[in-house]
Amino acid sequence: MATFDLFRHNSRQLYNGQFHKNDSNKSIHKICIKNGILTAILLIASFMSLCALTHHLQINQLSAANLFILALGIYFALKDYSPNGKSKSIDYFEGFKVGLYTALVAIITHTVFIGIYTNIDVSPLNYMKADGLWKLNLDTFSASCLVLFEGLVGGLILTFCMMQYFKKN
Repeated sequence: MATFDLFRHNSRQLYNGQFHKNDSNKSIHKICIKNGILTAILLIASFMSLCALTHHLQINQLSAANLFILALGIYFALKDYSPNGKSKSIDYFEGFKVGLYTALVAIITHTVFIGIYTNIDVSPLNYMKADGLWKLNLDTFSASCLVLFEGLVGGLILTFCMMQYFKKN
């Protein structure tokens, strides 16, 4: 596991080796951005198919669908990062970074989309105020923050669970 040295005084300051795999020229950032964007597209598609067409933002089963999609995205990112694509092949903290970065990219992209969508179409928020289960008084920002918090906590838990499978002994 490589550490980040803040006080480097050599000419190679722009190169940070902790973000590159040893056996390939693929970096953690490329893997995480690719899998995070694909996961975000799936999250947005599930939102559009379940919530936007019915104009109900509060569908309880959507959280389970989002966690399943996020788990797939994290799994495929870890599988891409693994040298052989099998279990017990990744250093724990490097794999944990891959999973968290992938979840972060996916959830932030999905949150921005939710913010834009609820800013354009306020009928789901009005439904939650009037007929929702808890009669929540949400605005666009608080609905986006709720999606962000739920996704980041889910991504943290899913990454922890997946790394039990991928970590080296």
